[in-house]
Amino acid sequence: MTFPRTLEDLTPDWLTTALSSRAPGTVVDAVEIESVIWGTATKVFLKVTYANRDPDGPSEALCVKGGFQEQLRDVAGVGYRLEAAFYRDIAPRLNVPLPPCWFAGVDESINQGLIITDDLRAHQAGFGRAGMQYCVDEVAAGLELQAAWHARTWDGSGPAAAPWLTVGSPFFRHAMSSLFHLPEHWDTHLRMPQTDSLPEPLRDRDRFMAAMHRQWEIDDVSVPCLTHGDAHIGNTYRIPGKIAPRFLDWQVVSLGPWSIDVAYFMVGSLSIVDRQQHEDALLRHYLDVLGGYGAPAPTFDEGMAALRRHHLHGVMWAFCPPEMQDPDDCAEMARRHVQAAVDHETLAVLEAV
Repeated sequence: MTFPRTLEDLTPDWLTTALSSRAPGTVVDAVEIESVIWGTATKVFLKVTYANRDPDGPSEALCVKGGFQEQLRDVAGVGYRLEAAFYRDIAPRLNVPLPPCWFAGVDESINQGLIITDDLRAHQAGFGRAGMQYCVDEVAAGLELQAAWHARTWDGSGPAAAPWLTVGSPFFRHAMSSLFHLPEHWDTHLRMPQTDSLPEPLRDRDRFMAAMHRQWEIDDVSVPCLTHGDAHIGNTYRIPGKIAPRFLDWQVVSLGPWSIDVAYFMVGSLSIVDRQQHEDALLRHYLDVLGGYGAPAPTFDEGMAALRRHHLHGVMWAFCPPEMQDPDDCAEMARRHVQAAVDHETLAVLEAV
């Protein structure tokens, strides 16, 4: 099967072949590109006319996501491939709410990964955005969903036994080392307003990266489970009538400790005051739900120690390029994560272990 490289390759014949992999007998008669969201990964929204389709088959409104810019596939292809492999091998067995997926495939020869899902806008979904916030009950419901997939993949078991799944995210760690850590990138962003919330210790590039590498060393020998790895509010969506946010954009999926997802989602989704007032109760709730699913949940003290180590990832919002996220949103997300890192003395904690 030849994988599309450009939007022009999204033909009725290709869609027929792709959709038939999960919905046999599907025949596409015509396809129209309604809109495109260009980004690290491109989202192409399609209006599809079918010559034949099962009533429970794919929607007339679909979204194709992958790499449709040649230069970006060289940089971000690992993310496209990871997300497609997640939807191909793991999502069908994970038993958590995810967008209906009708195709997921990888072509390593062109560094491409593609998924076809329903266009969630047709389901009246509301999408999160970096910089907005959820209320405490919504975050609690999101943590319950995280606990479900963490428990079902505890110690790398079940769906997390996929042979391609690595300990630690190759996509995130490569970006940290090859972009964010570069002196010119770091120094340029220190002159931008989105880094204004950083205190002096967190502005020290070498000290920061040494602590980040220490966190990775600890993560790599921790009990692993499936981690989303990028579970911020901008990678969530809401279905009408459901309180729990659901999670999109699995390009950073890997094996790692549960605390990666919990710290990143909790801190970035709440106002600073709500997080400070409710983080203990939210952590206890998450650990109770995790244990209820059968995983050997850490104690509260063990859990809080793990959370204290995991705030530097979020601080990197301060260094996010404006081409990737709105600078005002980056500034707000950085402010939340920086305050958590200060409150929990994350830098000192990592330097002491």
